Amino acid sequence: MTEKALHDAARAAIELREQLASDKRRLAFFMGAGTSMAVGIPGIEALTTQVKESLDEDQRTHFEQICKELGKNPNVEDVLNRVRLYRELLGDDESKTHKSLTGKAAKELDAAICGAIHQNVSIDPPKGIMPHKIFAQWLYASYAGRGWPIEIFTTNYDLLLEKAMEEVGVPYFDGFVGSVTPFFAPESVEADDTKTYEGVCPPRAWTRLWKMHGSVNWYLREAGRSGKRHVTRLSDVVLPAGEELMIFPSREKYIESRKLPFLAYQDRLRRFLSSGEAVLFIIGYSFSDEHLNEILFQGLRGNSRLAVNVLMYGIEKEREGKKTLVLPEDVVEYAQTYRNMSVYGPDKAVIGGIVREWAPPPRVTEDNVYWFDDENRFTLGDFTVLALYLERFIGISSPSAFQVPAEAETEEIK
Repeated sequence: MTEKALHDAARAAIELREQLASDKRRLAFFMGAGTSMAVGIPGIEALTTQVKESLDEDQRTHFEQICKELGKNPNVEDVLNRVRLYRELLGDDESKTHKSLTGKAAKELDAAICGAIHQNVSIDPPKGIMPHKIFAQWLYASYAGRGWPIEIFTTNYDLLLEKAMEEVGVPYFDGFVGSVTPFFAPESVEADDTKTYEGVCPPRAWTRLWKMHGSVNWYLREAGRSGKRHVTRLSDVVLPAGEELMIFPSREKYIESRKLPFLAYQDRLRRFLSSGEAVLFIIGYSFSDEHLNEILFQGLRGNSRLAVNVLMYGIEKEREGKKTLVLPEDVVEYAQTYRNMSVYGPDKAVIGGIVREWAPPPRVTEDNVYWFDDENRFTLGDFTVLALYLERFIGISSPSAFQVPAEAETEEIK
């Protein structure tokens, strides 16, 4: 009888470690909401419920009407998209209506939704930020020896990465310049890191942080006497009415800006994916943002020297009467289509287009943090475990840093 072919979990963990250690290729991380959910920040489904409950009665009614109109379990970002489409059609005119929603009411609903998002994701994480701090320590130990900056693309609105990097002392740049009310400078994002741009490009050793869906501390506000509005980054301030929180991109809402952060960051991602030898690690992302997916797939199609490693927490599925974590089938299909994309799930992996279940490590010890023996599960898709793996990798000593959770959030979102 022929023995079933399996992917070697121990070899996969070593190969991932080698790719992280290599300083010969550009390195970037694409971090989805699973990295924030790992420490207790709500995922998109929970956030949608929390936002709806935070609205007043009239706004909640409009929110629910839009959800019915969209169908198929829309989330808060879907609702924001539709509200902003109404704003585009109606302007801020109180006399114009669409499905009982006036232009003024649409503007107020937009602001209320963004305010509720701010309130719910700006909390101190229930589980702390130790995984993010360990990741920041790894960045600190890595940045000086690399020829290119490590780039982090994230769809998260929260400030966990910023807090962690600042606590550890990791120099980073996010495209904003200034100290009182930092403003977005697109030319600094567009600058080529292989060249020297006096006064434009920050030092190569600085980590780059690109927030693809905006941030809870970005605002659109008027600049001086010109009356023109631009995007600023502010913290711990109460803004006057009319200044809008910049969460989640829309087609036309920020047309006043020549180059928006969202667009500049998308261009930066495209450039990274097409720039010769490069390695991208994707963690905590469920591939539910079709626009960002297409940017990723374009890079995979157009650059044969690009390697993408996807670390998936997985989704819950019932097997033989009990719940278990499995790799989503749509992600399996992506990895079979694009051979330079490898996916490492809890129950199986797709490497070089080949789908196989995992072969457990020959000897399970406490150093094998990438493997949960009780469930025969590969665990690096859990951001808390990935942080622990990096900690072992670089030898950081942090007594009682955190425990690998027995139960973790199962929802992976953008």
